[in-house]
Amino acid sequence: MEEPSLSHALISMVPFLLVTFIFFLVAIPISRRKGKGTGFAMWCLIPFATPFIMFYLASLTDKSVLDRLAALEGKTG
Repeated sequence: MEEPSLSHALISMVPFLLVTFIFFLVAIPISRRKGKGTGFAMWCLIPFATPFIMFYLASLTDKSVLDRLAALEGKTG
C-alpha cells in the first residue's frame, strides 16, 4: 500500500479552497452594500468560518436603508 504524500493532500484541498475563494468573491459586494469594508470580506478566506461570516453579512441591514432611516428620523426630530 502506498502512503499518501503531501502533494496528494494539497491536490485534494483544491476544490475546497476554490469554493472558499468563490464565496470570498461573493462576499465583497455584499459587504460593501452592508457598509462594511472589503477587509471584512477577507474573513471569508478562513475556510471553516466562511458560512458563519456569510450568514452574518446576509443578516445585516443595508447601508442605504440605514441612511434613509436616519434621514427620516432627522426630519421628524
